[in-house]
Amino acid sequence: MSENTLQYIDNNSIFHRADALSKLAWVLIVVIFTFQFKSAEARGVMLASLLILAIFFARIPFTAILRASPLIFGVALLLGLFHLFITPGTDILFRFGPLTATQEGLTKGLGFFFRLAIMVMASFMLIWTTDIRELMVGLVRLGIPYRYAFAIFMALRFLPVIQQEVDAVKSAHAIRGRASSSPIRHRFRLWQRYLFTVIVNGLRKAESTALAIESRGFGAYPDRTYVKDFRWTFLGILLMFLFVALGIFLIFWERQYL
Repeated sequence: MSENTLQYIDNNSIFHRADALSKLAWVLIVVIFTFQFKSAEARGVMLASLLILAIFFARIPFTAILRASPLIFGVALLLGLFHLFITPGTDILFRFGPLTATQEGLTKGLGFFFRLAIMVMASFMLIWTTDIRELMVGLVRLGIPYRYAFAIFMALRFLPVIQQEVDAVKSAHAIRGRASSSPIRHRFRLWQRYLFTVIVNGLRKAESTALAIESRGFGAYPDRTYVKDFRWTFLGILLMFLFVALGIFLIFWERQYL
């Protein structure tokens, strides 16, 4: 399997067989309910549900989740720690040098951690289990002009391409020198080179894509036909209803018992 964390993983699981629009609506449902929760316990149950769904029903390899964990949990953890020490409060938990952690900061930090981790985890599950061509056709089926749907398709398609470019540039620099053991100042210069190379290669690919689109007469007609039509699936609709039910249950549970 590819090392790319932003690439579609074709495992033909139950989650894969749900249609693309239902999974997109499912992501919105998860995010909306997450922001409605008032307690860390309810958000924790939602995050645990996503992990169980990813491992057992979407059959996402644990190694893929582990490779994506810095993006899923790393930024969320930093944001949570930031609010832990920045939020003022009267109930002091501990002190770390000039920083003070309070109960109010812990509550706010956990809220930001779970919100961000859940949003990123649900988005990754959509990327890992959804053929973006099917998503594009589904968006057109909803009435979105196919030019805009194709723009969304290209944006999602270029995400793994850009990551492959970054990995290729890092490998090339690693071969020419031991960048991993370089001083911080030298690493910063390397990242400047990474950024410049990735931008240049990205612009080349964008120009080639634009020429290919223009040569095929894309956008010349008001409508566009597709080889594979979009269809709603029972599994996709069931997925939405199950998480709506889970969200409602968690809201009543935290209001009643927490």
